[in-house]
Amino acid sequence: MLEMKLELPDIDKFERIVFKKKNALNLLLSFSMKLMQARQVGLLLGTDKTYLKFLPPDRWDRGVMHKFNGKGTAGFVLKCFGTWIVKYKGLSPVRLYKDTQFGEKKESDGIISFVLRKHKEFYGKGIKILIIDNIRDAINDEKENYSHVSIFSYNGDRFESLPDLKINNAIVKQFKAKNFVSAYIPDYGAIVFNTISEDLLLKKDEEFTYGLQLKKRLNMLISAIEMASLAYIGLAKGRQAAHIIWRKEKSLRKTAVQLKNKEIELNAQKEYLRAVGAVNERQLNMEAVNITDGVYAFMDMVGSATIRKKFSPQDYFFILNLCHQIAANNANRYCCRVDNFIGDSVFLQNASPFDNKKKDFSMGSHERIMLMVFALASIFNEIQLLMQGQHNMDKAGRIKELIDKAQTNISFRAGLEIGSAMIGPLGSKKRKIVTAIGKAVNNASRLESTGVKEEIHVSDTVMTLLKDAYITRDTKIIWEIVLKANADKNNEISRGMLFFDGYKTIFGISENVIKERKDVSYKEFSKKISYLIRCLPDTNDSAYVLMNSRV
Repeated sequence: MLEMKLELPDIDKFERIVFKKKNALNLLLSFSMKLMQARQVGLLLGTDKTYLKFLPPDRWDRGVMHKFNGKGTAGFVLKCFGTWIVKYKGLSPVRLYKDTQFGEKKESDGIISFVLRKHKEFYGKGIKILIIDNIRDAINDEKENYSHVSIFSYNGDRFESLPDLKINNAIVKQFKAKNFVSAYIPDYGAIVFNTISEDLLLKKDEEFTYGLQLKKRLNMLISAIEMASLAYIGLAKGRQAAHIIWRKEKSLRKTAVQLKNKEIELNAQKEYLRAVGAVNERQLNMEAVNITDGVYAFMDMVGSATIRKKFSPQDYFFILNLCHQIAANNANRYCCRVDNFIGDSVFLQNASPFDNKKKDFSMGSHERIMLMVFALASIFNEIQLLMQGQHNMDKAGRIKELIDKAQTNISFRAGLEIGSAMIGPLGSKKRKIVTAIGKAVNNASRLESTGVKEEIHVSDTVMTLLKDAYITRDTKIIWEIVLKANADKNNEISRGMLFFDGYKTIFGISENVIKERKDVSYKEFSKKISYLIRCLPDTNDSAYVLMNSRV
């Protein structure tokens, strides 16, 4: 086996002694040469005309062959006189750019100049190592200064092919290289290997035969480089050291801000995906359960069979998709979830299997119902604004033009129920959703079917709970919404308020918010007493618009 033939050096021992050595780079050379079974290894220092060390990569305009090591007598000579030899033969420094006849800078050919030019960009992308697996076959014409070679990158996880690059034939001939490997050294330059063990780079069908062993060694090399780089920076003094520390501090601050923004973005995305029905792996593989206090609601377009005949398919779907988007946004805002979009109907729920487990509190039945009522009322109000050409999602007022031209109106109604239902994953092997099935779900659908446009049709059970419901500090989500919408009345509501008092304030409804209905029936469903909750404000000058600007 290859692993048995090529002995691995001790990376733990390297870590113990690298910070004690006065010259960490010499230790890195000897360690990495043994690790990669290389014939020769060298260090390239990135610098400019000052030839100073520790310069930031964006100031580099040349690479200097800084140190060498190698096997046998040739390696000893290279170690002692290598920097003088390459300088004498014009191989060092390697210029990263050349001046054109018009005084402009042009990128120099050659893998060495490419490596140093791309130092900052590639390292920022996570690319740590470049590999040319076969140089000899690429050099066909002895008269040419450069030859094209295929090259691979490695980022600590996988290999990727890069576009062909040019390699300096003079360097290849000088060192009799069979392959080439280069690894980036942060804030320094690069370490380059001339002819590592050819067994490691054997390929079949464009894949490395011993890919796992190669990755293991390359990852050890990356670790050793990072340790040696930090140890080497310890040699910097005075102003130079201060510049390095400041550079790294700026980089860390930038990275911290980026990570924080990414975390905020991902959390918002997770919340939104949860709201529109997305589930995590745990939920998708959950056992079906029976929930006794879930809240379920359906909203549906009133008279959709007639309305959709008045629009082209493109226009109708445009309208419907914006309405569904409003439903999803408000489900997210009020900690509810879109179970499914069913044509022009939306099925929403608020049930414990979908609660945010990171919250340090759990919701009771009263708050679940209040949240669903707020969500539905908010949806109806936003759809009203959309139809009036006043919603930010349709700033051009296209929907208002469409409905004015069709001489129609678009509105929705809703039904809401609380009670028992089974919740679990449902569907085929390739497509599953997590949904609710049960009496409370059926009742919510029937209440919607027998409802009134722009109002929420609820059972007497729901209404009893709502009439007793209080918005207090214990109902944390609703409490925060009410406080934001009534910033000028914080003192008045600090002790809590009845749900319908807060509801009327938020949505600008002064009276007649509840209407009783009797003897409602639809198919096998019937209710002697049910209730309608009004959602739209008394005037078009809605308090809801003000609330949206604050929440």
